[in-house]
Amino acid sequence: MYLAQTNSAVNNLRRKIVASSNCTFKTISQFVNRRYEEKTKCDILIIDECSTVNNQDMRKVLEQADFELLILVGDTYQIEAIQFGNWFESIRFFLPKTSVCELKTPYRTESQALLNIWTDVREMRGDIYDLLQTYGCSANLDKSIFTPVAYSEIILCLNYGGLYGINNINHFLQENNSGETIWRGIQRYKIGDPILFNNAADRFFTRTDAQLPVIHNNMSGRIVGFQLLNEGKANEGIQFDIEIDRPLIDMDTNNMDFDIVGNASNGNSIIRFVVNKTKTTDEDDDGSSKAIVPFQVAYAISIHKAQGLEYDSVKVIITDEVDELITHSIFYTAAII
Repeated sequence: MYLAQTNSAVNNLRRKIVASSNCTFKTISQFVNRRYEEKTKCDILIIDECSTVNNQDMRKVLEQADFELLILVGDTYQIEAIQFGNWFESIRFFLPKTSVCELKTPYRTESQALLNIWTDVREMRGDIYDLLQTYGCSANLDKSIFTPVAYSEIILCLNYGGLYGINNINHFLQENNSGETIWRGIQRYKIGDPILFNNAADRFFTRTDAQLPVIHNNMSGRIVGFQLLNEGKANEGIQFDIEIDRPLIDMDTNNMDFDIVGNASNGNSIIRFVVNKTKTTDEDDDGSSKAIVPFQVAYAISIHKAQGLEYDSVKVIITDEVDELITHSIFYTAAII
């Protein structure tokens, strides 16, 4: 039995577990909010992203599960549970040392400066501001924030409003993009815009609930083309061509509502799909409608949304309005992306 806090984390587990024929995958909410009292039996119970699970839900999991072995996976330094949840940080002090395995080797970079920052921030060695200056990784906030230093780049913010908020940065950088433009209602899309697939993507590209989404929430990409289809007709829609952040093979499109139409110079696949202008009569308002655009423009996103993503360049904006909200766990989460 595999449990995690979010649907995207559960789907990620399903994609990565090879021998999954005898495995069950659920969110914490799906597991604890059941109508029957009988315990769920399994040989091994694995819970991922434990730091985001609150104390009350964890107690319910232990009460409702009957298992031989319990494996808890997570990072005590990352963003904590929205509701009170200190159990994962505390539990190591009540277990024998042989039961705890701590992974300390980062594999995302070979830069010694970044490795030093990660270690120092993780272990809270000294003042973080001084550490960033020491390693040359901080600068005063000015217009240079809007000049990209890598093709794969993201700007992380804690707030949506304000001059350096997510909304304004996305608007400014999209204005600076000279690519061809198409509108869908009040939303504007341009060739060259970086995007991030949203929650609707998990249902948009699959045809049954049992399918594992290949294009899923929190997958990044870039708009490389679009075309307006059937303009003015009932079946009007926009055909999008998106370069996703990985290569796919034709088998990945089996029974999926997208096509692979080419490859970018870096080897990533370019997929094609159509977003309808209006819902069809047989579609419900459950997030699976083909009239919902399954991605958002993402020059800048929130630190919370960025968990689990990887980019060549990451810029973290800390302004006077939000500096008191930047906790150690939030900054650490941003630093390891």
